[in-house]
Amino acid sequence: MKTQEAFCVRYGSADTRVTRLDQTSAEDTCLRCDKPFHATPCRGCGGFRIDGSFGVPGTRYERLPETVKCWDYGHRNPLRDPGPE
Repeated sequence: MKTQEAFCVRYGSADTRVTRLDQTSAEDTCLRCDKPFHATPCRGCGGFRIDGSFGVPGTRYERLPETVKCWDYGHRNPLRDPGPE
């Protein structure tokens, strides 16, 4: 685990409040969308600074990418559903 920061899985925002963090998951609340989310670590380095499931913060793709980027070391992770909005 490289950092105690987790990006919101909906928007990719780093403006989050981590309420629980361990080696396998993190529970957070996004301060921008005010919704809780469950983050999983990067498969390559274990960090939680991964692009939001919809890519660039504030942007929605017409067609979702297959992977999202880990900002610690550039690993690509499979896209996952952020859950209901």
